Amino acid sequence: MRQLKQWWQLLLVLVLSVSLAGCSVDNWFAEQVEPPESLVELEADYPVADVGTKVKAPIGKTETVTLDRVIDGDTLKVEFESGATESIRLLLVDTPETSHPTLPVQPFGEDAKAFVARWLPEGETIVLEYDVGRYDRYQRTLAYVWYDDAMLNEELLRRGLARVAYVYAPNTQHVDAFRDVERAARRELLGIWSIEDYVTGNGFDHEAARPAKPRSEPSEACDIKGNINREGEKIYHVPGGASYERTNPEEMFCTEGEAEAAGFRRAAR
Repeated sequence: MRQLKQWWQLLLVLVLSVSLAGCSVDNWFAEQVEPPESLVELEADYPVADVGTKVKAPIGKTETVTLDRVIDGDTLKVEFESGATESIRLLLVDTPETSHPTLPVQPFGEDAKAFVARWLPEGETIVLEYDVGRYDRYQRTLAYVWYDDAMLNEELLRRGLARVAYVYAPNTQHVDAFRDVERAARRELLGIWSIEDYVTGNGFDHEAARPAKPRSEPSEACDIKGNINREGEKIYHVPGGASYERTNPEEMFCTEGEAEAAGFRRAAR
């Protein structure tokens, strides 16, 4: 009888030991997991343009998914409720390359990827907002990505880690807001805009390495007219120019540097 009692006491000790050990391991793992960083915390490493959030909430169809991993600054791998995984390309933005088969790692490409990875933890629930068309011509899924009441596409632009790009109708519901944010980041020379001639109409010139210098002080009126003629040429006109008064602008700019960064050239007269 005494031996049976001792056996039960030993068994109880073993069970308690295993349970406590399990708790200790669980607690250790919990302590090792880094909590996601808020946008405010990330501002120390990724300064934000002095412009308010333009897009407050999704206006298109949405779908909740789980983030599998960050591929680069503008591409994510996600898992749908069905269990299927798919790559998501961020709509209307372009970040510098980090893994292109024929291009080197471009300036601020790793910064864009690191920002996304620090803000969006793997395994976190995120929301995809779709525009009119869900796929591009390569059949990639296109979306605006929302997390913690903020949109990733816009946050990249606010920090100068992306440019507005691949603007194809009908997927343009946020393009005006994006251009406002991009213009603010460009004016403050954040990220990609800190390198003169780096951002081009076709992407990024990785060979450009000169710090950007504003060509002129911003005008309070922002009265430089950007016009696209019948041949598709982008030409900007400054006040006093021969064609300034009769030019109907597609865009207005505050500086000549802004106009050229958007792909416009100065009018000859």
